[in-house]
Amino acid sequence: MTIKELPLIIQTSYAELIDQLRIDAASDFPAGSTFRKRTISGKNYWYVQEPTGPTGRPPERYLGADTPERRKAIEDGQRAKADADSRKAIRRSLTAAGLPEPDGLTAAVIEAMADAGVFRLRGVLVGTVAFQTYAGLLGVKLPGAAIRTGDVDLAQDYGVSVALNETIDAPLIDVLQSVDREFRPVPSLTSPNVVTAYTRPGGFRVDVLTTNRGGDSDEPVNLPSLQSDAATLRYLDYLLRDTVQAAVLTRFGTLVNVPAPERYAVHKLIVSTLRRDSGESAAKADKDVAQSGILIDALFAKRRSADLQDVLTEALERGSAWRSRLRTGAERLSNESKDAFTEMLTD
Repeated sequence: MTIKELPLIIQTSYAELIDQLRIDAASDFPAGSTFRKRTISGKNYWYVQEPTGPTGRPPERYLGADTPERRKAIEDGQRAKADADSRKAIRRSLTAAGLPEPDGLTAAVIEAMADAGVFRLRGVLVGTVAFQTYAGLLGVKLPGAAIRTGDVDLAQDYGVSVALNETIDAPLIDVLQSVDREFRPVPSLTSPNVVTAYTRPGGFRVDVLTTNRGGDSDEPVNLPSLQSDAATLRYLDYLLRDTVQAAVLTRFGTLVNVPAPERYAVHKLIVSTLRRDSGESAAKADKDVAQSGILIDALFAKRRSADLQDVLTEALERGSAWRSRLRTGAERLSNESKDAFTEMLTD
């Protein structure tokens, strides 16, 4: 496909949205909070009304007596509210320009994960929701067929999860049920007490993934910082190396972690061969190859072929199995830059 770049003003707006989200991450109050000062018996006290969330509008919360320190925190919170309104306007301009936005349920799930600390604790979105963010990160338009999804794939490196010594605010199932009470754990095939996925009626699914710890074991493991079990996947450590921050176009925008686009492109070629080996849906393998081809074309169009070459060289140096899968996957590419990418494989 021919890659079409987004107008410079749209690319700049996306970068501004990420900058504002980084600032908001340091705020003491959720985006959209409002503050009220009340005088009781001659003394001033502050209250905060936090915005409506997945479970409804929370009750007004008492903050304390009026002090210079509290006024400073509230002024910062009021600026955050103004910034939230600004982010909402930016998000509208981005979606109007054709950048992908998640459906309502996906957006609510990602917002709830962010609020619970999933991305602060280095959780990473992988799969199509991550792919959607590359439109803004690379400044290109993405074809609609490659960005449709009904799932959220969440990954975290196993070593990171164990080393953090910190957890999200509640077990992951509770976070999901704060969005929709109908979310249910999906017992693993290995044990009814092991849960690596969650689903709700209608087929929407959240899968939790982690890196294989070596050897031939593909047994699920527990991720203590995410308070969930996770399915172990080979090759995932490659994808999760050097992740980048991106904005998902939820109501006010949500700051998330995603794989670097060049790693995503290479990893998808490998995954496409794994799906075929395991007898998974051919349609999923085709989608993997299609997404890889789109990103390869985008990276060449944006003069980032050197980034692609670096991560491809790393993959090729990991051994004969990696080289074989990459060449098999590349044979199925049909994108404009296929020949240039194939040359990289043989250099």
